[in-house]
Amino acid sequence: MFKRIGLIVGAVLLSTLLLGYVFRLPLLQWVIAPELKKAGITLSCLDFSITSELNIHADKVCLNYQNQQLQLTGITANTKRVDIENAVLKVNPLPKSDNANQLAKNLDLALPLNRPLINIKQLVVKSNELNKPLKISILEPELNKFNVSGDINASAILTANKVSGQFEINDTFLKHVINTKNTLIADFNFNTQQAFSFDGIELELNGDISSQFAHTYEQCKVNVLTTGKLATRFNLNSQALMFNTDLLNNKINLTPSCTELIPPSEYAGFISKQVPLNWQLKLPQSIRLEGSELSVPVINLMSEGDKQFDILITDTTLNIKSPLEDLQTTLSAQINTPDINNISVNAQLAGTVIKGDYVVMLDGLPEFAPATANGLSLSGHFNISEFIDSKPIGLINAKLTLNSVDAFDISAVQYQGGLTAKMDKQLNAEVALTQQLKSAEYKEFKVTDISNTLTANANLGVGELFADLTAKTNIKAVNSPDIKLNNIKVESTGLQSRALKATHHAFINDVELVVNHHMSSQAHPFEVIIPEQSTLPLNAFIRQFEPLAQLTKGEFNGYISGDVNLQSASFNMGISHTSALYNDYLASDLNSVFSGEYYSGKLNVKPSTFNLNEFRAGAVIKAIEGQWQVNNNTALINDVKGSVFGGEFSLDTYTIGKPNQVANVKFENIDASKLVTLDDKSGIVLTGRLAGSLPVHFDSGKIEIIDGSLFSQGTGNLKITNNAAFDSVMQQQQELQPVLGLLTNLDIQKLNSSVALKNDGWLKLGVNLQGYNKAEQQQVNFNYNHEENVFTLLRALRLSDEITQKVEQQYSQKGN
Repeated sequence: MFKRIGLIVGAVLLSTLLLGYVFRLPLLQWVIAPELKKAGITLSCLDFSITSELNIHADKVCLNYQNQQLQLTGITANTKRVDIENAVLKVNPLPKSDNANQLAKNLDLALPLNRPLINIKQLVVKSNELNKPLKISILEPELNKFNVSGDINASAILTANKVSGQFEINDTFLKHVINTKNTLIADFNFNTQQAFSFDGIELELNGDISSQFAHTYEQCKVNVLTTGKLATRFNLNSQALMFNTDLLNNKINLTPSCTELIPPSEYAGFISKQVPLNWQLKLPQSIRLEGSELSVPVINLMSEGDKQFDILITDTTLNIKSPLEDLQTTLSAQINTPDINNISVNAQLAGTVIKGDYVVMLDGLPEFAPATANGLSLSGHFNISEFIDSKPIGLINAKLTLNSVDAFDISAVQYQGGLTAKMDKQLNAEVALTQQLKSAEYKEFKVTDISNTLTANANLGVGELFADLTAKTNIKAVNSPDIKLNNIKVESTGLQSRALKATHHAFINDVELVVNHHMSSQAHPFEVIIPEQSTLPLNAFIRQFEPLAQLTKGEFNGYISGDVNLQSASFNMGISHTSALYNDYLASDLNSVFSGEYYSGKLNVKPSTFNLNEFRAGAVIKAIEGQWQVNNNTALINDVKGSVFGGEFSLDTYTIGKPNQVANVKFENIDASKLVTLDDKSGIVLTGRLAGSLPVHFDSGKIEIIDGSLFSQGTGNLKITNNAAFDSVMQQQQELQPVLGLLTNLDIQKLNSSVALKNDGWLKLGVNLQGYNKAEQQQVNFNYNHEENVFTLLRALRLSDEITQKVEQQYSQKGN
């Protein structure tokens, strides 16, 4: 019976074991799966068996944790070892979790004191981020000590509160596994050996790194070499990533052919000479990236050699998601080369606001500049905001000084210029330019003490641009061999849109002008308004051409209009009550109104009337009037007439500046007594009226009267008393006394005389007198030749002219 019962129990136990083994997989998943699920692990496949050595052998195990898939095959496990032939890890994006903001905690691993050692012959990591699968082997020679080989060589030690170890990695691995289309990675070579530790919150890396980036762009080869130690820390809770980079040595080298990338231009050669080819980059002790906020305390880029560039960037912070909007940094740059004394720039950038100052100092301008200069200094400051994707607002200031400069045939000395440009939020812009210049020369012109201010105001908003312009210019003197101008003052206003419309109110040597012009691409019309004003300021111009000429009073005005592009103009001018002194010649009360035009280099004045009240030249000429005109730059006077010696004279025509010409002067009804009494001490009294014709010949500056004639109009009388020359002849030639005595009181019936005047002033008269001496009851026919220097005579008369003397003393001594 016991035997029977034993057989039944044995059969039941055997059947139970057999059923348990047959249904081992469902039973195991029913027991293990709920426990794994509590840890977030899903067991999707399991197939195992027990070998004859009582080892557990699993053909396949499939696990899923947070969308990461792990498949293990060929697993053999016993109490000492777990060997896995193959493992495949499929890395996928992590799912969104409600615990994403949950803080990480320090590691507190419940590591068993005894467990089987793990050996994974091949672990394949697959991911869309990898160019190809990552293959490694994992070996645990001692408990919780792991060696990794394959694509990555590493070792790790696992303790209850930390995972630590070291790994080696190089560019070959990255190029194989990183999935990127950036071709620059092919030019990147590096290797590094890093020690690491992880405590559950913070990951630390520390080790040596050596990298080289060698890239060729067109003909330019760039080589970046980095060697040294790099320390990295990453905190899971703060998401702060920190790099200690101050122990890195960074060098940047360019080949000389890199300068060929500078676009061809007149300044390309100069720039290529200034660009250093070898650089050194110094990084700070700590670079911090927390979330999206990047902080870099200092970056220093320095050149090597005699071309000294020193660029220092400090206190840099930015949001990597919007780097331009949130960037804050401080920049300073110093440049010194054999051609550049100093360039210094300091700037502070905060978001869209940048402010700073700059200084540029050069001994001279570069060769490409269209000018040469000595002692250039440029400095200024700026404060600009909203300059990204918008029109900037703020202020820019610049001050330029030059000891000397030569450009475009202009030589200048001691130039100082200042520029200020600013714009507000309403886009109202203002530009102010100030300039001062000690002197400047252009060909034969020399200008001294120049000062100028120019201000432009405009709104840069929507619509057509209009700029209001104001300017002031002062020039002490403009000198040339032909003309000298002093005390030039110009005040200008204008409106600039598609064309420039401007008004200039100028004073030149106290002569007032108003100039209006409208300059466009098609035309440049202008007008010059000369207000009614005194002629005395014109003496400053006249004195330069005729030092002996002087205006003593009068007014003038005018209006000129034309087009600068066409080189044409028309004008209307007027002079009134104008008097002038030339040496000891005096002209009084000249009046004339005239109009004309200038076109194609030709000046034309329409026939115009002039009148002159009096002209004192020894002889006094009054009531002079006539016409004048300019025909193709040639001025002529015609139909001139006036009163002289109690009679009238006329001039047919005289062309000013014509070297060879004849002007015919005629006299009518001349009072003979006034003509003879030019020498009031002669003792000769002549009465009657005279007329005559004098052909005045002008020959290359010489003036002569040839074949002139003088004759009487009606009867007259000649009386000679107390004339020393006449009395001397009477005494010396007594035989002539009867004849000469008839002339002492002669009634003239007819007088004829030839007139000839030489260029030296000697006048020769061939006189024929026909008359009757009542006392002697005798008819007289007398021929007489007379020679006298009339220039000397008229000069003596002018010097004795009291009116002319008074005017000459009044104005010549004043130097007006």
